[in-house]
Amino acid sequence: MDPRDPAGDPFEKHPYLPVSPLTSAQMMYIAGETQDTSDETTTLIESIIHGQVVHMLTTANDLALRRGARLFTVADLIFQFRHNTPRVDRLRTFLTWKAIRKTVKDADDKDALAAADDEPDVDDGAGAGAIKAIPAVHLPWDLASFFAEQPPDSDDAATATAADALTSGASLEKLRRDDERTRTMTVDEYATWSEYRHASFTWRKVKRFRAWAGLGVIADHRAGDDVLDVLGFVTSEMVKRLTAEAMAVQAREGLGVHVVAVAAATATATAAREKTTAGGLFGGARGEREAVAARHVRVAFQRLQCVPKKRRALLVGTRLPRREELQLVRWLSAVMSGVWLT
Repeated sequence: MDPRDPAGDPFEKHPYLPVSPLTSAQMMYIAGETQDTSDETTTLIESIIHGQVVHMLTTANDLALRRGARLFTVADLIFQFRHNTPRVDRLRTFLTWKAIRKTVKDADDKDALAAADDEPDVDDGAGAGAIKAIPAVHLPWDLASFFAEQPPDSDDAATATAADALTSGASLEKLRRDDERTRTMTVDEYATWSEYRHASFTWRKVKRFRAWAGLGVIADHRAGDDVLDVLGFVTSEMVKRLTAEAMAVQAREGLGVHVVAVAAATATATAAREKTTAGGLFGGARGEREAVAARHVRVAFQRLQCVPKKRRALLVGTRLPRREELQLVRWLSAVMSGVWLT
């Protein structure tokens, strides 16, 4: 499916589809998959992401019930990947920028009302200070939340914390990767990349996303929370991470490393792989890289489901059963994964 062809999106023609395959293709394009992916691949990715969202909502609802609350909050979602520092930092940056835009918009609205009323007593310094103050994103497990009373300079400390989130290592690393990726792009390619980099399952599809994810059935939240924004951000990141891992699996397959997927590869795929690996001095010319297939996505998801060693318990010689539960798609740095991420 070509993400650059808006007419080829069956999302608008068939309202029963859960999410738009074109949106998945756009997020895969940002992750580095510039080839036309098949409908089977995009459907498989959407199915995996749907399972991840249902798992997150179920866990968030359980956490809210433990507190005695009927509705879950954004903190219940972030708590599930609180140990994933890069993802939390990126989410803090995302929420901070959203709060900044809202603050600036409110300040502009107040200035417009003041200009319409011709009030000469408006304090311009207070308005400028309100815009300069960066809203901080507080989480219940932050150090400041352990104490009932806050020091007098807590506002300055919160502003400094929010500023650190905007210039965190994860944000700077993302900017560096984006600059490296777009350095050799043409004008048209960069325009396409700039358009697709904001693709999300929740953008202009809030009602459909709520029905697809099960919000209101599995769990529910307050209307004013940023739950949909957080879910849209996390699902977009999961699609990119899964695509990058699938491309790494495809690269290993091209180097002669046999990949065993859940479904056996067909003879056509085997012949294409042998044609791709035919290199060397007397080998044929390498053609254009093929698009990521469904088998690559399956193997990538299996690899991402492996529990890190630091989270494993030594159960050798014991009778304790191993709990095999669904793991959230982790975020790894480019150094650890060996591929470019977004």
